Amino acid sequence: LSEPSYSAACSLRLYPLTSFLYLDKAAFAALHVLPRPEESLRSNTSLMGFLNRCRSPVGIRKLRQWLTQPLTAPEEIEKRHDIVEALCGAEELLRTLEGHLRRVPDLELMASRLQRVPTASRAARATLEDMVALYQCVRSADQISAALATYEGPHASVVSALVTRRVDACIGDFQNFRALVEQTVDLQQAEQRVFCINRAFDPLLGQLAEKRDGVRGQMEAIRAGVEKALKLGGRGGRPNEKLISLVDCPDGQALRVTKKFQTEVQHFKGQPQFKVLSIKKQECVFTTSDLEKLNQHYRDACTKYDQQSTQLVGKALAVAATYAPVFERLAEALGVLDVLASFARVSLTAPCSFTRAKIDTSGKTLDIEGASHVLVIANSDKSFVANDLRMDREESRLHLITGPNMGGKSTYIRSVALIALLNQIGSFVPCRSATLPIFDAIMCRVGASDMQLRGISTFMAEMLEASCILNTATQNSLVIIDELGRGTSTSDGFGIAWAIARHLVQETRCFSLFATHFHELATLEDVVPGVRNRHATAVVDAASGRLTFLYALADGATDQSYGAHVAELAGFPARVVTAARRKAVELEADSGGAARRAAKRPRQAAAEEDEEEDPLDVLLAAADPDDFARRAMQQLPRLRPLLVAGATA
Repeated sequence: LSEPSYSAACSLRLYPLTSFLYLDKAAFAALHVLPRPEESLRSNTSLMGFLNRCRSPVGIRKLRQWLTQPLTAPEEIEKRHDIVEALCGAEELLRTLEGHLRRVPDLELMASRLQRVPTASRAARATLEDMVALYQCVRSADQISAALATYEGPHASVVSALVTRRVDACIGDFQNFRALVEQTVDLQQAEQRVFCINRAFDPLLGQLAEKRDGVRGQMEAIRAGVEKALKLGGRGGRPNEKLISLVDCPDGQALRVTKKFQTEVQHFKGQPQFKVLSIKKQECVFTTSDLEKLNQHYRDACTKYDQQSTQLVGKALAVAATYAPVFERLAEALGVLDVLASFARVSLTAPCSFTRAKIDTSGKTLDIEGASHVLVIANSDKSFVANDLRMDREESRLHLITGPNMGGKSTYIRSVALIALLNQIGSFVPCRSATLPIFDAIMCRVGASDMQLRGISTFMAEMLEASCILNTATQNSLVIIDELGRGTSTSDGFGIAWAIARHLVQETRCFSLFATHFHELATLEDVVPGVRNRHATAVVDAASGRLTFLYALADGATDQSYGAHVAELAGFPARVVTAARRKAVELEADSGGAARRAAKRPRQAAAEEDEEEDPLDVLLAAADPDDFARRAMQQLPRLRPLLVAGATA
């Protein structure tokens, strides 16, 4: 806020948060939306790196903004889809646009430098080089506009409204800026990376330049005379090579020869006399009395020229600074075009098929055919098994996904979340077909990690993320949960997972994908409407006992987790695997039945769980003697008054 260029240049206004999809911190991490600090902006290890086919800095910055602020307005998303579809169908136009976008500099950075020109800011200000770069960018924008104007294919009106007209409006405002640069800057010198004021622009500057060049010409004559006196002509390796050159030194200009001709200089006895200034490893620098006299004249001429040039450059930059807002508008328009062109290029060249999703504005259907996880495909040379998803708001809004570790459950639920995110930033999505609602949030509870420096355990971190979901998610949110409740006892973990799943399907009523190893949760389908069981498939060879993952999802719940099989694949010693299997069978026999019985309560009992029930009815609903004893202990405080009343009667 202390930056002078921001004075009277900022304004306060309401920021419509509801216009953007909400992504929590866990979602950014689970979906690998942005690259880590050590990763490249074009690395396929993040969603941004995978999508980043942008040709300009403003496009890359705009892509990052879109990934962190996906849209929630269907009409705006459709407009982006229209332009991506148009560019995918006109690949020649796409290549032309990409070629011009490569020449677009960091307009936003240059605009901020221009804003600092008339202020006392200590930060970097615009230079004549920036003016030339902006001038060349305006010319590129003119060519982009001309290329877009030739497009007459599908969605031409959307392309014109969202991109072409905005670029044209900026180009019209730059007419005087282009005239300013063409009149004040020597564009021929700029091609040689020498940025200076055109001497024809100011008569006084022209006179000073001629005086400076005249002195420089006299110095060049002295150089040629020395070369002739030393008889070095024709001794170079190339025709017309200058074996003696003029170089800058603390006193002005001096003469330089390579180490090869140092002896000729040191032992020269004729005229003019040489004064050696320095001898280095590869060169010898010397001067003459006439050259020393000209140095003072040259310094005076350069000083006066630089003073006049500095004044003119300051005035030119002051005028150019008034165009900073226009350059910001141009950066916005070209950034949008660059990102949409990047989406089109990704759709055409991705290692899996991309398609345009249909938007269900009613929010009742989530239907994906052949969903793929783009980051897994981009970072693996193995084939990927695509899976389908069909969810209905009333009948199957919560999918409980069971199956073995390494079976593809996490990849599947993340691929769905990525498809939803890609759709709402305006990109095509990696599947064969998709019908998607508009989500207001994507919330994730995936993976296990602790925060030791803050004193938060792994389980507490899981609970904090789950709490955020329960307190924040709405009916229009997409929730993915993976392996919740692993950081505590089996009974506690199962209870928490059951309660969260039930809350999501009954209270929040949002689309949810819940991957778990608690197979008892599968009975929730029989208790609560809106739940559907699915499982990741795997087969065990009857002869060898070897586990093979199929990575395909099927309806229904799985019957086991295959944990011992996965341990065997990981290289556990055979004795350890055998002991694990034996102990698992014992535990299943001892306690597994009780857990399943607790889960298989009648639907009516589950619906009335939160209501005040008669303790005798609770006892009579027991499924077996063990369940009766457990219920009796739980209801004992409520049974005592009845027992006392019965004894008194």
